[in-house]
Amino acid sequence: MYKVFIAEDEIVVREGLRNTIQSGTGPFVLAGEASDGEMALSIMKDVKPDILITDIRMPFVDGLSLCRIIKKILPWIKIIIISGHDEFQYAQEAISIGVDEYLLKPISASDMLETLNKLVDRIEQEKKHLSSIEHLKLQAQSSSDLIRERWLTDLVTGIVKTEDALESAGDMGIDLIAHSYLVAIIKLSTSLENYSDLITAKLHINSLIDNQEEVLCFSQSRDTIILLLMQLVSESLEETAYTLGQAIKYEVERNTRCMVAVGIGSLVERIGSLSQSYADAEKAIHFSVKTGQKLIIGTHDLSSFSEIDFLKLDGSSISERLKYVKKSGVDEIIAQYVTMIGNQPLQTTLIGYYLLYDLMVAISKIIDELGGDVQEVIPSLPQKTQLSEMAASKETFCDGVKLILDTFIEFRDSRSAGRYYEMIQKAKQHINLHFADQDISLHSVASIVHVSPNHFSTIFSQETGETFIEYLTGVRINKSKELLLTTALRSADIAYEVGFGDPHYFSFIFKKHTGISPREFRTGNKAQT
Repeated sequence: MYKVFIAEDEIVVREGLRNTIQSGTGPFVLAGEASDGEMALSIMKDVKPDILITDIRMPFVDGLSLCRIIKKILPWIKIIIISGHDEFQYAQEAISIGVDEYLLKPISASDMLETLNKLVDRIEQEKKHLSSIEHLKLQAQSSSDLIRERWLTDLVTGIVKTEDALESAGDMGIDLIAHSYLVAIIKLSTSLENYSDLITAKLHINSLIDNQEEVLCFSQSRDTIILLLMQLVSESLEETAYTLGQAIKYEVERNTRCMVAVGIGSLVERIGSLSQSYADAEKAIHFSVKTGQKLIIGTHDLSSFSEIDFLKLDGSSISERLKYVKKSGVDEIIAQYVTMIGNQPLQTTLIGYYLLYDLMVAISKIIDELGGDVQEVIPSLPQKTQLSEMAASKETFCDGVKLILDTFIEFRDSRSAGRYYEMIQKAKQHINLHFADQDISLHSVASIVHVSPNHFSTIFSQETGETFIEYLTGVRINKSKELLLTTALRSADIAYEVGFGDPHYFSFIFKKHTGISPREFRTGNKAQT
């Protein structure tokens, strides 16, 4: 609805205009009225109408003065002047002010409605025009950002020549002149259902980078961010990269469901050597991801690691083990950690640091989920600055891990979910592995956890807040979303892949859960990308 304001000193005329606007025959609503221009000004500042209907001759402030003033305050407003004077000078002045329509009294209701509808059409056209302009601006900005990201990617990968780089950088407002350079790669990972966390993670990273003039940050893909660090003073650029990487890893993993790996390239002194730093960063990030440990790895660190030992890692998340491990299993975890660490002193400290870090983050998240406060539950849980001290030797490392795990398990088992915690986790694990089996049922899962179906149904609902069927269906729907986005399988084939025996029933359940059909989900997400 469009707001109309009336400024008219003649009561009869004002009432006629009011009745016309309130007749319900158009998209109008009466926003207010006044008998003189001065009063009209004070009211219109508050109500901000879309259209003003005003007489020319009024006490205190006349109609033309009112139009002149209100156009400065509300430049978008449309104005209809009504007058009993068919004089050229009035019409000429009205045009110079920007009045849209000039009507002579007496005015019929049909004439006024026709004029109002004409102005509404004009407002709609202007809105569309402005919307198009804003859309073009957004497209231009998006295109500019994309061009910048592609150019920076070409720069660090060695496609852009040095002389071209300096010239193009100046055109984009980027200062590339520095004493030395270093490229770092940040790799984000999360599950499909938490995909929106990638956007949140990037926002956290950008907020950490914003105030650092000597760091260029740009996206290479949805889950990969590149940092180009430039050194203008004698500070250690590598130390800056490690510090920044640790801050990013801590903030992102603490505030989102993303895991972070950082690969730090070699220090180079020339723009033309950026591709070497980038290649080294790629090797480091590949090594970090391959081992299953989301680490911050630099080029110099790679030579300190025993790759053979790392290839033996099972890569399973410590978070999953923490959900059901008993105190009797703590020594096994510690033994596996010791095997991962190896025998070299530098390797002990570095790998021990990251194992402790992952353990600290995982425990913190689980305690939060169980409604506890990390600092109260485990006062001995080390801060980031204390991790290196605990990882300084195998003895301090093992003692620290045992104390942390024992305390954590006591807390976990003491919660209301503690009594059935292991059983529920085992049931969920079985469902997550066998959801595609059409024969999976409440009875089959109950037999896995060694309780009766009725008892299992009751416990599962009480401890998880949802029924067995609701949880199983949720797992199947999440998997179907993944297949819709990452494969070309037909909806019917996906139905069978995730455990539905009837494609029509799958479509019904999918729409019930998401509000849209599988086809609409796939099409909509492709359009967004």
